[in-house]
Formats: sequence, C-alpha cells, structure tokens
Amino acid sequence: MRAQERGYSIVELIVVLAMTMSLMSISVYNLRNLERPLKTGSAQLGGFFKQARSKAIATTSAYRVYAISSTQVATTYGVNCDNATTTFDSELTYNLPSELEFTDTSWEVCFSARGIANNNITVIMQDKEGQTSTVEVFLGGAVRIDEA
Repeated sequence: MRAQERGYSIVELIVVLAMTMSLMSISVYNLRNLERPLKTGSAQLGGFFKQARSKAIATTSAYRVYAISSTQVATTYGVNCDNATTTFDSELTYNLPSELEFTDTSWEVCFSARGIANNNITVIMQDKEGQTSTVEVFLGGAVRIDEA
C-alpha cells in the first residue's frame, strides 16, 4: 500500500461533517417541539377533566373539580353535585408544569354520576412568556382545548 491510499482525504471528511451537521440541525429543530409546556399542560388538564368524568360514571358518584391554587387542581366526590358533604380524592389531583399557572382560580365543575357537567367552564392557563391556552368543559361533559 502506498502512503497516499491510507486514511481519508480532507474532502471526504468535510462531506461527512456536513452530512452530520445537517442531520443534527434537523433533529434539534424537531426536538424543539417537544418542549412546549403550554401545549402539554393544557392537554394534561383536558385529560384530567376526562378522567374525573370517567371516575364519576364508574363510581356513580358526583365528582367536583376545582383549583386549589394557581398551579393545582383537586377533586372531591359525593352523592350528587348539590350535596354539601363531599370527600377529598387524594388519588385524583393534578399539578401544572412549573412554567404555567391559571389566570383565574374561581372556576369549578361537578360531573354527575352520568358524566354530565353542572355548568360550562373556561379555564385559562398562561406561561411565563404571556401566551395562553384555554380548556373548556361543556354541559354534556365534553372537553375542548384551544391553544392561542
């Protein structure tokens, strides 16, 4: 073998480096979408409402969902939505991701044993950059998520 045939040429190294950089830039761009706390938080909150509704139907109890702080949601259950005697369900709570908070904590919804909500509510959450997302619960128990 000659000395010229051993190793790689500078052109080959530059081509491999350029291809590697192109693949890395594409992957970083796609991974950036995974770090969207507002979208994640609103999807999780929507799922939490659906889970509370499902639990109300499964247990034939009324489940009340409410904010206990600007970052936490809790549930209580009882015989019906009008019942003053309820029990805290420690297994069914939700904490927003650390970058998010509710703009208003005065909302509350109760799902009857049939899964029907007692009122329409709109929950607005906001991230540190001021962007908002809305989660709505309708009388029939449906949940809609709108990201602004």
